[in-house]
Amino acid sequence: MSWLRRAWVTAALGLLLVFPHVSNAQGCSLCKDATAGSAPRAREGLRRAILVLGIPAGAIFLAILVIARQSRPRED
Repeated sequence: MSWLRRAWVTAALGLLLVFPHVSNAQGCSLCKDATAGSAPRAREGLRRAILVLGIPAGAIFLAILVIARQSRPRED
């Protein structure tokens, strides 16, 4: 990756970190309705469920990226 492309990628990621409201999820209306009409304890459970489901999925995604990066064809 050239230094210019790497600089653009770094700048884009930096902007997403500086302005996190731009990178918010779309906000599923079904999820909003389900949480708005539920008890506070149920809302807390739904928030926890996001982490329980999201962390393993993110870890699997990162592991696949690492494996794909390491398994490049070798130059002979």
